[in-house]
Amino acid sequence: MTTSPAADERTPLLGAGAEATAGSTPLRPRSVFPPLARVLAASLLISLTFSVTQTALVYSFRTMTCDEYYRTREWTGVGDQCAVRAIEARTAERVSLMSGLTTAGSIVNLFTSAWFIQRYGVKAAMFQQTIWAALRNLTQIYAQTVGGKLGMDIITTTQLFNVLGSAGGYQLCANSYVAILSADQARTANFGVLSGIMMLGSGLGYSVGGAAERLLGYLAPFQLAFVLLVSCTVFGMFFLPYVAPSSDVAKPRTGGFLSPLKTFVPRTVVAAGGRTRKSYNLTFLAVGTFCSVLATGYVPLALQLVGTNLFGFTPDTSGYMMTLTLVVRVFFLSLCFPRIITVGRRWFSSAAASPLPPPASVPTPSPPSPKSQPAHPEDADQAEAADAAGQPAADTAPELTDTAHGAAFDLVFLRYSILLDGVLTGATTFLSRGWHVYLAASVLPFASGTGSAAKGVVMELVRPEERADALSAIALVERLAQVTTIGLFGYVFAWFTKLGVPTLVFAADAAIAILAFVLLLPVKMLPPSRPGTAAATA
Repeated sequence: MTTSPAADERTPLLGAGAEATAGSTPLRPRSVFPPLARVLAASLLISLTFSVTQTALVYSFRTMTCDEYYRTREWTGVGDQCAVRAIEARTAERVSLMSGLTTAGSIVNLFTSAWFIQRYGVKAAMFQQTIWAALRNLTQIYAQTVGGKLGMDIITTTQLFNVLGSAGGYQLCANSYVAILSADQARTANFGVLSGIMMLGSGLGYSVGGAAERLLGYLAPFQLAFVLLVSCTVFGMFFLPYVAPSSDVAKPRTGGFLSPLKTFVPRTVVAAGGRTRKSYNLTFLAVGTFCSVLATGYVPLALQLVGTNLFGFTPDTSGYMMTLTLVVRVFFLSLCFPRIITVGRRWFSSAAASPLPPPASVPTPSPPSPKSQPAHPEDADQAEAADAAGQPAADTAPELTDTAHGAAFDLVFLRYSILLDGVLTGATTFLSRGWHVYLAASVLPFASGTGSAAKGVVMELVRPEERADALSAIALVERLAQVTTIGLFGYVFAWFTKLGVPTLVFAADAAIAILAFVLLLPVKMLPPSRPGTAAATA
């Protein structure tokens, strides 16, 4: 009689003989809450949390400025004692200073987050954002109880926490997760879904924060935000999928914090004939993306200002208009955009399937090893199967394949989406009725998706080990464009308003959008290449 080996704690409860047939692949049940869904849920909750205190913070500055103003004065009038020009001007100055520190800290946070992802992994980088934000929020609660100038100074100083944890950093981490957990065919579509989820969370946060302040008091939004930030941190620690740092990059970074910017530097590539030449693909993509955000970033605010100044919109009607455009944008990015990308990629891949390169020029893929990337990384049982040490196995980015999957459609969508945005924005110049503003707010979101498409394109133009830096670089480009568009078009709108033609700001936006379209024309979708293979030139 054959003696079976002794069992220990490492012996599987179900042996190999328990499989249905020899050599068959065991079926794994699909997880009810797969890793990608967990990332989207965390993004929704974090977006909501970061927006809860936005309106309350501005109102708190007004209140504290008012308190400081009347420490040396007596109120003798009637009505709102804070409705004084000196108080309003001082409030605007303090809010501007705080916003400047917030923006600067968020930009630096893109670099620190990218470095943290490279060093410790995307999971640690993700919930680190909420840890520092919770500390900032706790300090702001204390500042509210102090009040006056000291309270405002404390709140302004707390914006330095954004260097280590901010909305920009968590968005970078969430996009990194999507890039890692998505197959090549689904990556761009999932970027769009993530953008829609973030917008939905922000919209809910504004509403929840306003309701909390109105019903529970001025400290309620800050206390609620603290509880939510702690909850987000706990959720991230226990439920976000683990991705080892080595899964994000194949080699360590050598350029420090500023190394992501090298992504858009013109590159020397090897053509098919062995000649070397400069490729400006990523450079034109970066400049085109900057101009596209520059063209579209001011439009929502311009719609509010035009509605208020020309058609007498009140805060509630402006709120309804912004809610309408937000809902339509979320609908498009979450439902329509993924389907457009899927259908377009299928169309492009079928059109490109017939011409095959010579067998000698195509690297022969090695057969998959038993430990290779699972076919469905979104399955929790495959993405986080425990290894021998009991730790979750690292989720790895899907390998670049030699099979066409229609990625060139992302670039086509990026170009013509911004062109359509320019046409629709230009048509907004002819607003003449109040309902025209609502019409524009409901139509313009259907030209969204340029940011998600740009991320999808840049993921296809870089090697897997460069993807983390590429995401950080494109996020930095978008953030700089958002800052620039508010300042630039704020002056442009004021100038057109003095001339009596404020709607011409939409024509200026449209012109920048057309410029973005032209800048994207030289960009070519390179075939996926592995290190050591020849790359096509732009």
